[in-house]
Amino acid sequence: MEADTTEESQSKIVLFLNSYKFRIEPDTVLPCRDNAGADPLAGASPAAPDAAPEAVLFLGTDDDGSPLPGPMMATMAVASVLNKSVANKSVLNKASLNKNKNKNKNKNKNKSTMDGGSLGVSQLIPSFELRRLHQQPSRNAYTAARRFTWEMLDILPPPGPDYTRLETTVLLSMQRRDRERVRRLPDIQIESTISVGEFTRALHIEDLGGFEQTEGLFQAILTACEYVGLIYKSQFNRLRPNQFEPMLRPLLAVPVHESYPSNHSFQCFSIAFAFSTILPEHPATDELARIAQNVAENREWAGLHYPSDTQAGRDLARRFAPYLHDAFGPLFQAVHDEWV
Repeated sequence: MEADTTEESQSKIVLFLNSYKFRIEPDTVLPCRDNAGADPLAGASPAAPDAAPEAVLFLGTDDDGSPLPGPMMATMAVASVLNKSVANKSVLNKASLNKNKNKNKNKNKNKSTMDGGSLGVSQLIPSFELRRLHQQPSRNAYTAARRFTWEMLDILPPPGPDYTRLETTVLLSMQRRDRERVRRLPDIQIESTISVGEFTRALHIEDLGGFEQTEGLFQAILTACEYVGLIYKSQFNRLRPNQFEPMLRPLLAVPVHESYPSNHSFQCFSIAFAFSTILPEHPATDELARIAQNVAENREWAGLHYPSDTQAGRDLARRFAPYLHDAFGPLFQAVHDEWV
């Protein structure tokens, strides 16, 4: 009676393990034949009658050196195999995960490589063009005095304090137009770092191949004009609007360099003027100029520039355009050949 109670209290898995012994091979677990006399668990399939008897594998010994009993041996055997199976699955899953990670890594690497390759010189400083810019108009020693004229282009100096006070009044009135500022805020945040996508999107070549030279030229112009614009900023040394009027609250972090002229205006209008020089008949030239004006005005709405900064950036882009064409002449021609 006590034995029946003990058997009923045991779970089915314990009964199963106590009823069958197993022989472990490298890739599988086989039942042993020496437990044929044991009553199998109800519902379990008996071993095939014609199977050859197999020797029982004892996995260990007690503390006194005697072999472990059959049920305990079977339990340890199955547990070992289950652990081995789980470990194998873990290894396989890990290998599969590593394979997928490597695959995605290679895919992203190839994508990055293609993106960099599609832009040509876009990821590098246009060093050769900047060198040609510094060598203009020629390498002849007798014309050395005419060099660096692009650093002394005739643009108006920034307005005086009275006009600047008037401009800050305009910026304060713009600051009170909360609805318009909120509407422009996403573009202001995106345009904090100028991307060529603003211009390639207008030309409908953003997701198309075959226009690598165009994208490369736009990126090179952004880089070169940033360098030139900082030279003019240091010459005029104009305070930022919030430094002149503390009541202004800029929407972005205020750059550390000077205000006049606006580099965003200078860079964007330089792209617009360059493309109109290459393809004056293209219908999107006016759209590029509109985009440049919108980017520059967004800097005013952000409280980072005076309106006169925007106008000075446009004037500088117009006067710098011939020097830009001379420095980037081969790339201008490559862009022309890409479209024509």
